[in-house]
Amino acid sequence: MTRSLEKLIFLEARLLDEGKLDDWLALYSEEGTYWVPIDENADPLKDASIIYDSHQRLQMRVHQLVREGRVAQSPPSRSMRMITNLDMEETSPLEATAHWNLLLLETRAGDWRQRALGETRQFPARCEATFRKSGDAWKFLHKKIVLLNRSQPIEGLSFII
Repeated sequence: MTRSLEKLIFLEARLLDEGKLDDWLALYSEEGTYWVPIDENADPLKDASIIYDSHQRLQMRVHQLVREGRVAQSPPSRSMRMITNLDMEETSPLEATAHWNLLLLETRAGDWRQRALGETRQFPARCEATFRKSGDAWKFLHKKIVLLNRSQPIEGLSFII
């Protein structure tokens, strides 16, 4: 179980860095949620979040980024994710949890005419996820990404963290 989840977490990071968003989406359960909170102790169904997406909303986000050529991702972001302090626990034969630290570096080529272009931005975060076994494979059920700078303005968050 531990090695399978570790590989899944690293695969997710690689797929996002390579822009393979359809493949990334396939790592998530149909009941999955993806949450980037402002207050990590808040209820995402009642309180504001940076992002709180169901699987259906993730599908829409991927469709927009991949197939609609959104201006906010033209030119597209290039990213590099570094994962550390990975800790996993099997909570039942069909579910498990993991916690890890993430440092995401993101850059978009550009010039002075568009904000946040030509800069490399850092997004340090603590991540936690619940996984569910689906057949022989594990899938993300719930993922929470707690950005270190979540209480400050975050501009140009048009890519998937």
